[in-house]
Amino acid sequence: MGAVIADSYWGKYKTILYLSVVYILGHAVKTVGSIPYVPSQTAHVVLSMIGLFLIAVGSGGIKPCVSAFGGDQFQPEQTYIRKQFFSLFYFAINAGSLISTFVTPIFRADVNCYPGETDPIFDECYALAFGVPGALMVVALILFVIGTRWYTMYPPEGSIVPRVCKCVYSACKNRWNTPSSERNKDHWLEYSTSSKKLIRDTKYVFRVMILFIPLPAFWALFDQQGSRWTLQAIQTNGHLGTLLIKPDQVEVLNPLFIVILIPIFESTLYPALRYFKIPFPPLRRMTVGLILAGTSFIAAAILQIEIDKTLTPLPPSNQYGVRIINAGSCNLSVTNGGQSTIVPMKSASEIDFFKFNTDTEYEYACEGITATNFFNVASPASKEEVLEFTITDGNHIETQMITHKTEDGGGRFSILNLRNDNVTATVTANDRLFFEDRPIVGLPNQRSEEIDVPYGEATVHLEYGDGTSGEYYLYLDVGGVYSVVLQEIEADSFDTLDLNPSVISVAWMVPQFVLITIGEVFLSITGLEFSYTQAPPSMKSVLTSIWLFTVSLGNIIVLIVAEAQGFEKASDEFFFFAGLIFVAAILFMFLAYRYIPVDENEFAEEILIEQEKVRKRAEEYRMKKLGMGEGVPENNYDPPATNGGVDNDACDVIVEHPNKPEDSYENQTRF
Repeated sequence: MGAVIADSYWGKYKTILYLSVVYILGHAVKTVGSIPYVPSQTAHVVLSMIGLFLIAVGSGGIKPCVSAFGGDQFQPEQTYIRKQFFSLFYFAINAGSLISTFVTPIFRADVNCYPGETDPIFDECYALAFGVPGALMVVALILFVIGTRWYTMYPPEGSIVPRVCKCVYSACKNRWNTPSSERNKDHWLEYSTSSKKLIRDTKYVFRVMILFIPLPAFWALFDQQGSRWTLQAIQTNGHLGTLLIKPDQVEVLNPLFIVILIPIFESTLYPALRYFKIPFPPLRRMTVGLILAGTSFIAAAILQIEIDKTLTPLPPSNQYGVRIINAGSCNLSVTNGGQSTIVPMKSASEIDFFKFNTDTEYEYACEGITATNFFNVASPASKEEVLEFTITDGNHIETQMITHKTEDGGGRFSILNLRNDNVTATVTANDRLFFEDRPIVGLPNQRSEEIDVPYGEATVHLEYGDGTSGEYYLYLDVGGVYSVVLQEIEADSFDTLDLNPSVISVAWMVPQFVLITIGEVFLSITGLEFSYTQAPPSMKSVLTSIWLFTVSLGNIIVLIVAEAQGFEKASDEFFFFAGLIFVAAILFMFLAYRYIPVDENEFAEEILIEQEKVRKRAEEYRMKKLGMGEGVPENNYDPPATNGGVDNDACDVIVEHPNKPEDSYENQTRF
């Protein structure tokens, strides 16, 4: 949408300006929608949806225009400097992403925005997490407007999309109506009745669109850093010495490596390749980027296999689980389907799996005693649930096991209250000196809600319904989930480990981030520059938007695979995506080998004409300000230089790099 508006109606500058306001408004609405004091849940949902819609509109309008607008500030001869601009542009984007990815989770989880509030909905400050980026966007917009007087702004060329559609339609129609024996044109678009310039521009755009067909596979992998890889980080130990890396902060590795690698590549790798005359043109760089992205997912799959070995097995998507907790005074012999197991006192059994929508039956007795008791297990309402049956002397209680780890790098526990009165539990001390002192209430014969605590020994203060109190000491490991089973006699209380702690360090995720980040540097930066240089002047924003559209298609691929739920193991899904991108890389190599690059000098005359129009408008405005009339005398300016020299009127200074001849390999786009 933004590209069509920019190239057809408003121009890039006004499109960025107006839709930035929409973007800011979306952040404001999203911020209001995330404030807990908003009385209605429906209002929260409506405000959030409106905010996200406005952000999507603003982002869709800004993104295809910003890089193209930056490229417009350079002359055709300034290829080397423009290449450095696209690297700097991508560097700036990721520097902002680096700060945002690291700081936003802190705003959300660690800042107390609502002092004095004890309800769990006030535990996290989403309003600050959304509001600060919106405020920074206001600052960015102000800075953008301040620089207006120095920008080169090309006027829009009218409604380009309808003209392209008309060109394609007339070409198809005329070719269809032309007998096969008379079809002698080199390209099917040449049958169009449109102008030669429009036919040429449309051909160039179509050629690049075909080349971009395999690229959504890259973005399908890349965008999983914020989803699948974050879920993987939850299963790792985020403590690196005294530093805690939260799961949603692990994404900081990508922009961090981008900020590090771009200057390194620009100052060492690319000059070394030029020195040794090793060709590394854009399409080849993009191919290497695809291969490295696939390699990163192989590394992620291998790591996931090792993580899975340490996890507590949970039911797959078509099953549910049953676990027995022995709170009685003897070891229990538990039998199901002819299989017996011993559950010692004050412990829990392994999880048994059953097909969803099927019921089962257990029998149990004290070890060595023939008299047995029975209980039936009805399939739960949802798949993947784990039902817990806590067996006391002569009774059993059904609850639901907590199957999700905390995302804060500590442990999680809940109270399983087997007493006849209520109990209120509050963490009063912890080894890390920082803990959540929100009380949780355990009703009789029920499980309380969970509470997250930093790892280490925690002191839990217990207030009983009969007016007495006590304390329970619990050690929580990183990623562990525990149940504190409270009994009438305090000395009989105990705790069980529900989910194994996370033992594999988050540092093992670094290799996969390094690989995909190098791939991103080779593919994404190069792709932005390639989209700009290969596009005719009238369609630069359109082609940039097509490049960004491949990102959206990648997201759709991820959604389709996720909804299909074809993989029970995350490692299998990672291997699938790795295979997908290797196939895409082979296809891209084939298309890149056949691609005929556009000579950018072909557009030089058109660009100079547009520059002359810009110069005339600027001169007319200056003369008007001086009170010298609307027009500009014909002899007030000289024609713009066309030989790559200096023209202080049409542009500031056209720089020719002495070591970058126009026909060097770096300025070539052929594979």
